[in-house]
Amino acid sequence: MPDIKTFIKRHPVLTYFALTFAISWGGVLIVVGPGGIPANAEQLGLLLPFVVLALTIGPSVAGILLTGLVDGGPGLREFLARLRRWRVDARWYAVALLTPPLLATATLFALALTSPVFLPGIFASDDKASLLLSGIIAGLVGGLFEEPGWTGFAVPKLRQRYGVFTTGLIVGSCGERGTSLWPSGGAALLPESSPRCSSCPTFSSM
Repeated sequence: MPDIKTFIKRHPVLTYFALTFAISWGGVLIVVGPGGIPANAEQLGLLLPFVVLALTIGPSVAGILLTGLVDGGPGLREFLARLRRWRVDARWYAVALLTPPLLATATLFALALTSPVFLPGIFASDDKASLLLSGIIAGLVGGLFEEPGWTGFAVPKLRQRYGVFTTGLIVGSCGERGTSLWPSGGAALLPESSPRCSSCPTFSSM
């Protein structure tokens, strides 16, 4: 046991990545079960929210566990304090939140000039307000599950050794990055021709 703790404290980021994937994809396998991903659209729609939840809880669970193990009680208190700390003005949060969907919408509109199949699904929906609201809520909730782990644990540990750019590349290249924001909040921007999952409102534009 001491050897394991020593390894974790020497390689906290590597351990974090491994534990995050183990928790997230292990959760997906538990949710999906031995039968695998169902081919039936209705069954897939029922499972999809739980699959996304399983994917998004991994980063935060791993971050909290490793913060306690690596940094102890003081580290956990600092971890929680940073969750309530606003580092920049609120308008910069608006820029960060609005830039990706606006760019995606502009790109899809440009593509829609060549074919209507690229028109964002929200513009073809009969209930635009509900679709947009469910997407925003799901995206924010997913982000709240993910970001305490990525930006609360992985980024600070990486910044002890690397610069901002390198840290961004390492975190951004991780396959699990953004798994909550894209399937949930980004669903409203998917083209109308994308496969639909009518039993789940968050994914109703897919």
